Amino acid sequence: MSNPMNPKLGIAIRLHEAGSFTQAAMLYRELLRTEPRDADALHLLGVLMHQIGQPQMAIELIRCALQIHPHSGVYHNNLGNALLAAGLIEEAAVSYRAAIECAPEQPDGYINLGNLYVSQKQFVSGIRFYEQAVARAPSDRDAAMLLGIACLQHGEASAALDAFMRVVQLAPQHAASHLLHGHALVKCGQLSSAVRSFEQAVRLDPNSEEAHNCLGSAFDALGMYQKAGDAFFAAHLLRPDSVEYLMNLGLNMTRRKRKDGIELLDRALELDPAHVQAHITLAQILLTLGNYSRGWNEYEWRWRSSEFANGIRSFVQPTWNGEPLNGKVILLYAEQGYGDTIQFSRYVQQVVSLGGKVVLEVQPLLYRLLKDLPGVTICLRQGIDPLPYFDLHCPLMSVPHRIQTEGDCIPSPIALPSIRRREGFAANSQSMKIGLVWAGNPAHKRDALRSIPLRTLLPLREISRLTFVSLQKKIPHCDADVVSDFLMEQPLLVCNDFLDTAEAIAGLDLVITVDTAVAHLAASIGRPVWMMLPEAADWRWGLEGETTAWYPTMRLFRMTAEEGWECVVRRIYERLKHLV
Repeated sequence: MSNPMNPKLGIAIRLHEAGSFTQAAMLYRELLRTEPRDADALHLLGVLMHQIGQPQMAIELIRCALQIHPHSGVYHNNLGNALLAAGLIEEAAVSYRAAIECAPEQPDGYINLGNLYVSQKQFVSGIRFYEQAVARAPSDRDAAMLLGIACLQHGEASAALDAFMRVVQLAPQHAASHLLHGHALVKCGQLSSAVRSFEQAVRLDPNSEEAHNCLGSAFDALGMYQKAGDAFFAAHLLRPDSVEYLMNLGLNMTRRKRKDGIELLDRALELDPAHVQAHITLAQILLTLGNYSRGWNEYEWRWRSSEFANGIRSFVQPTWNGEPLNGKVILLYAEQGYGDTIQFSRYVQQVVSLGGKVVLEVQPLLYRLLKDLPGVTICLRQGIDPLPYFDLHCPLMSVPHRIQTEGDCIPSPIALPSIRRREGFAANSQSMKIGLVWAGNPAHKRDALRSIPLRTLLPLREISRLTFVSLQKKIPHCDADVVSDFLMEQPLLVCNDFLDTAEAIAGLDLVITVDTAVAHLAASIGRPVWMMLPEAADWRWGLEGETTAWYPTMRLFRMTAEEGWECVVRRIYERLKHLV
């Protein structure tokens, strides 16, 4: 072993640590000319070669050092790093395992193996090695941070949260620790706690545009749009050329009923004309503001996003672009949710008027409802029925773009064949029969802002001569004890598809609902619908007003920035009491 007091080696190490690689390399080589078996000099020169991008030379030097001292965990680790840089992944893994055998209580080998496996998307193995590193070095902040990041990438939000809690405890003044902790809290659905973590990250590092942006996103998910806007604006000021921050701020302005969000999205697209999410966000804003001609065009960018990638259909037949059909057979197919399919099936008649023979492919639960829709030649169950012959195809929600629908020429809702009323439920009641839907699809990314607790609707029970009927297919677990307070019948528990649901709705006098497929269905069969909307509603309901051109029998009850769902229910209470 080399003499640790060798002055030349000490000087070389100090130059190496200071970044003076050329001078350090010269000294290492001078030392090796006189002491060719100096293992430390061989190893450190190898590390330097790796640092300056010469992994093959690094590998040769460190292997020479290992011939002299084969049980050095540090040497094996650095050999693994050089092998990895050279693309020799399996050999690098062997070196890291050798490092662990030589120094089983040191965390470096476990961390390096964890890094290797995570880089190969082998998260289970990577997480296992990070856990072993943390077990051996509980106070190592970086090991806990790497464990948390890998757990987040693998979708293990709870484990990530535990890891980042450790990181925050180890480094309470480290802004990035709080930022990562906030990300894990968001994934666990703990948005209020996430806000506090992001706020702490901002306090510790006011110049972190990422922290401001994450804080804005957390406020946005809570429906706190003014605070979200302030945070997004701070991120934008710190990095004005960020397309993401321009997008977030522009969409936030629209949610706050401002109409200048378009300008920010236009600026974002000047910076990156091919930015897919910016085009989609612009489409949302334009459609919300009723600029349908440009909005439909921008909405076509959805097919380039990862969210819609699985819905792309590969046909040899060409896509229809709105030209006259002259008797050609065209396949129109559902692409998104049940409510979207119900809403946009109205365009079948428009396509027929252009000379098309329509083959309509819909989700199986909508098949019986839509199979006899006027203008439909053949109706198919998506994913079940084989496709017949057709000449052209078009996604259902692209038809408005193809025929250039403007806000003042929206077609009437689907003309469903006569829906018979379901017998049996609420049949003997002389009171007004009201269907209730208070919770939407929990998988919807903004469901927390669209759904409301059933308890919020309890004041409606005070109005006499009302019979309530639950139109929930599934009662949320948190509402199970409240349902009995309403004494509601639940006809959808025995409904198999949307035709059964339509028959249940047909016997009602009014449907009070949040933004769900049932709202589209009830309005399509002509039932009066009162829909409760969050402050930032979906684009199709616009920014303001009680009516919508999409459904003549629908009335919109909007939440405002100053009130919660309770105030919306109070307005419904007063309107309902007057109606009764």
